[in-house]
Amino acid sequence: MTLSYIISLVIFVILAGLTFYSFFIGAPYFKTPKKAIKEALKLADLKPNQKLYDLGAGDGKALIIAEKEFGAEVVGFELAPIIYAVARLNLFFHGIKKAQLYYKNFYKQDLSRADIVFCFLSIHAMKRLKPKFEKELRPGTKIISYSFSLHGWTPKKVIEGYPGKIFLYEV
Repeated sequence: MTLSYIISLVIFVILAGLTFYSFFIGAPYFKTPKKAIKEALKLADLKPNQKLYDLGAGDGKALIIAEKEFGAEVVGFELAPIIYAVARLNLFFHGIKKAQLYYKNFYKQDLSRADIVFCFLSIHAMKRLKPKFEKELRPGTKIISYSFSLHGWTPKKVIEGYPGKIFLYEV
């Protein structure tokens, strides 16, 4: 075994472990259709200069659409290192300069400044976020969930017709 082979193997194991961790906390990467993102942001009535937080930002597509097409201030959190790198590249190649994308666990972040929270997370993650939303989000903050409902909350509106439903909640 050469040193370069050992280094490559160690890097692979670390990246694979970090990516697996994102599945474990309830934020695995699944591509959200662009049409569904646009429809969700329209449903939430996203306005210029409003602050949109994307929990589990994936490839950054929601951040790109929210900033470019709606004029929103965008903040995203992604914990899978490879997907985070892809999101960074997507933001760069789409000319998104103001976006704040963090390689951080969104469970440990303060969400109180969000006007709208966008999430495409697992049922487990949504259940885990419910008390965080109740504690940190201001009255009037909107939550958009793609595919999975927020257990115990009644959505203001539900749109069907995509591979998954779009749920709109308001604190």
